[in-house]
Amino acid sequence: MKKKILFIIWSYTYGGGAEALLTVIVNHLNPEKYDISIIEYEHAETKIEKVNDNIHILPYIQAVQTEENYSKTYQLYHTPEVLIRTYIKKEFDLYVSFNYLIPTFLLPKGTKNISWIHGDVYNLADQNFLRERIRQNNAFGNVEKIVAISDFTELSLEELFPEHKDKLVKIYNGIDIDKVKKESMEQTNIQINKPAIVFIGRLEENKNPVRLIHILRLVHDKGLNIHLYYLGEGKLKENIYEEAFKNNLLEYVHCLGYHQNPFPIIKQCDITCLLSKQEGFSMSLLESIALGVPFVATKVGGATELSNKERCGRIIKSDEDAQKAILSLLKIEKSSVRRECEKSIQRFNIKGYIAQIEDLFDSVIN
Repeated sequence: MKKKILFIIWSYTYGGGAEALLTVIVNHLNPEKYDISIIEYEHAETKIEKVNDNIHILPYIQAVQTEENYSKTYQLYHTPEVLIRTYIKKEFDLYVSFNYLIPTFLLPKGTKNISWIHGDVYNLADQNFLRERIRQNNAFGNVEKIVAISDFTELSLEELFPEHKDKLVKIYNGIDIDKVKKESMEQTNIQINKPAIVFIGRLEENKNPVRLIHILRLVHDKGLNIHLYYLGEGKLKENIYEEAFKNNLLEYVHCLGYHQNPFPIIKQCDITCLLSKQEGFSMSLLESIALGVPFVATKVGGATELSNKERCGRIIKSDEDAQKAILSLLKIEKSSVRRECEKSIQRFNIKGYIAQIEDLFDSVIN
């Protein structure tokens, strides 16, 4: 008999990295062994993930009508059992909360469950997040295993929640390399001006997209008129253009918006830049390496592992570091970089990744 698994995620329609990773996982889990469902807390219209026919996408969570007429947020933090009773049915063999905070608050007590954490949790060390940290600690008390997706994620969990250290399991993110390469061959009407840097992700504070304008200015000051492309949407789009205007770089800055398939665009670029303040294990860096595109990134989760001793990427602290890294990577012969990327990405191939996940699921269920 198939084992029934429910993944609980904050949003499965927002177009983020966690959503993309979950899609990779559910589409590759053995359909003969598992009956898989997904439920989201927050619904958006940004992206419809392509899942196999055997994957059940459940109606998203909304406020439960009660006499008090409380909001969904109030119910989540004060009477979560109302939401759980209505939406998280007690018919599954395993429950997986796909990130920290909200998804973990929706795990039904007394069940076989796993908490899958996608980034570091250092923000919970801030005194302003004390209540969230207490709630998270209580939620971890109800889980059997906690998955950390990078060394950095694991370290943050050990430091902030040491009493749950024995529950930690580290599983680096994986990627369907063949799928990424195949989708990169699809036609696109966007032609990149080279040399080119690409930014992939939401245009929000944590991703730090405006900082790239200042780095672009430094590169231009060295006489290299490189172009910068943003793949994503967000509230900082106008800030990006404002900074580009101030730095006389408007003709070199291009906001392309969100693309269901960004790979034909990424493949044309020379370098991917990731300047996030926090990341778990960046899918955009994984995808870039799979396409033979090296990266420049801040020291966030996954970056060190993926750089493979700087053969495929450079870790930076300052804007000046980023300038030097970009100029250095552009001098390396492209065929040499592609070979190193190809060797590096094999460590994260989908077959080994799914095998680790299925072993974990079976051990918790049994």
